[in-house]
Amino acid sequence: MSHRCLSTTQATTTPPATTTTTGNVTEPCADGGCTINTKFGSPEVNPYVIRGIFVVWWDPKFEHTSDAELLAEKLNFIRVDCLTNLGMADPPNPGRGNYYNVYIHHGKDDDYPSGWAQGQGTDRFGNPFLTFPHGLVPNGPSIYHEGYHVFQYEQNSPGFEYRGDSQWYTESSAQWYMSTFDTNQDIMTFVEAGAIVANPQLALWHSFSNEAPEDPNSADGREGWMYGVRQYGMHTLLYFLTEVCKIDREYITSGFYANTELTPQEYLFENVGHDRFRGCFADWTAQNTAKMAYLTREQYERGLLEITLAGTWDLYRPYVWESVDQGSEDQWIEPPQELRPRGWAYNAVRVNNTMAATYTFQLEGSAEGSQGGEAYFAGRIVVQSNNAEAKYFDLDMTDALTGEGTVAVAASDYEVALVVASVPNNFGSYQNYQYKVKVTRS
Repeated sequence: MSHRCLSTTQATTTPPATTTTTGNVTEPCADGGCTINTKFGSPEVNPYVIRGIFVVWWDPKFEHTSDAELLAEKLNFIRVDCLTNLGMADPPNPGRGNYYNVYIHHGKDDDYPSGWAQGQGTDRFGNPFLTFPHGLVPNGPSIYHEGYHVFQYEQNSPGFEYRGDSQWYTESSAQWYMSTFDTNQDIMTFVEAGAIVANPQLALWHSFSNEAPEDPNSADGREGWMYGVRQYGMHTLLYFLTEVCKIDREYITSGFYANTELTPQEYLFENVGHDRFRGCFADWTAQNTAKMAYLTREQYERGLLEITLAGTWDLYRPYVWESVDQGSEDQWIEPPQELRPRGWAYNAVRVNNTMAATYTFQLEGSAEGSQGGEAYFAGRIVVQSNNAEAKYFDLDMTDALTGEGTVAVAASDYEVALVVASVPNNFGSYQNYQYKVKVTRS
């Protein structure tokens, strides 16, 4: 059994300075190559700033010149990054000879639609545009989220469409992009994280339209939030992949323009590599079980607080079995049917420990999932201590279904857990994968 010491360092991607560099990116709007074309307001009435392919507008009752300049510089920085480093493409606007419109708005207090919030829309000319509430510019972290969406707009991969088992990825990858620029470790960057650890049995690709019949959906209030916010909170995995496992950032994004039928999860599996992706996913589940060790403590606690504010603790199920200073007494433990891990999901069993002991964990998985899919499992043992960082150990797997591991703990180690990760060669549906474990204390 191998011992893993995984890095928990924060993102180091350099945020833009006050001057945007353009690298080798083509500038289609340079030297008046684009024209102003807006459905909202007019250049005769509304002040604006032009930088690169972007024109940023606001209502003349307000003063946003410096805000607009900084916002436009950040959006152009995002453009260079997405086009140069991430395999993405421009929106259609400059190709049509139009600037991309960005509006800073004040709700009912300006001459723009009062229902605007924050996000990307499409105007009557067929051109996408962005809207930002004035309080979020020029420094709100969501600028990176929305700016990233601009360069998803022309994606050509059927497998990455916003539907079914691929729907999760549009938002989670935008959340990931935002999180990699979180150099100040903002406590709101992973605000959905509590929903991930609360129901780890849900499939990686669980979103708004592919849930199991018995699952709460987005219309079910607080219960719906616990399941429905997952496609935003899965940026925790993507962040872990690039910032801890150190996979290339382009793997997260290039699939949008690969003209592929593969879903995002399949694309990652094939391009990162089967063994590496499985290993990184299992490592992520282990650190999730150690209170999301790759986040700051403030970010983790803020994620749990969001369960109180938006969700419900009635659906907080991070463990499928628990004990205090004892094993399962020669009994095999099986998770309740409703908590069996689905595809690319996990369960955890834990012992709350108060004394020195040795624990052996045995795993035996069923060969097929509930819909006939071939099962595949990976395991991690997690030891949390009062005196040191968490330790992680790989379960020794003799094949895709069977594994065993033993670990000695001290009295200062307050928790030892087995994490069972379901990592099959199946990348859709809500089928679950049955297994059993035995915990032996000596």
